[in-house]
Amino acid sequence: MMRENGRQGISLQGFLRGGKGTTVADESKETLDRLEADLVALKHEYDLFFNGKRRAEPMKERKELEAKLLVGSRRTIVGNADQLRFNNLSGRYWTYANLWTRTVRDLEEGRMHRDTGGSVKRTSAERTEPVDREHLDRAAEALLEARRSCGIAGDPSDIPSIRDTLYARALEISAAGGGKKVEFVVSVEEGKPKVKAVLR
Repeated sequence: MMRENGRQGISLQGFLRGGKGTTVADESKETLDRLEADLVALKHEYDLFFNGKRRAEPMKERKELEAKLLVGSRRTIVGNADQLRFNNLSGRYWTYANLWTRTVRDLEEGRMHRDTGGSVKRTSAERTEPVDREHLDRAAEALLEARRSCGIAGDPSDIPSIRDTLYARALEISAAGGGKKVEFVVSVEEGKPKVKAVLR
């Protein structure tokens, strides 16, 4: 937009484009105030998300703020104090962004989980195995026996492969279930072997 005297060009983001005339300290301050308010609001939305009060990650709001900061980094900001404030705001945003990204990744990969209240918690290091090894062995043997009873060929040499498949499935189910232990129940239904996973 243009100031009424026509001497100063301001970008839509409120940063100085260039030109002669009066300073734009007020406009820069207002822009930085808005950026700071947006950052505080975005952090609040992420807090809600990690505390289970918001269903989806606030990616739209995050991308909008990130775009504003990237545009601001390419503009000239009048005054050293405003430039320092912008740099501090940008640094705070990227620190938060890295933390949010890491937390979401840890949540997806099972290093963190949601408790019964929906809050994100780090999974206890003491409970890393999703399924007891002895139970896994018994489940693999039971599944092999169930396959045989249904006329599906199989011999003891298949057990390691079955066990690996069940273990990989247990990892996925445990991660989705907040790090809980997995138990497999093997049965035969309508002439077919079935495996049901139960969280404990």
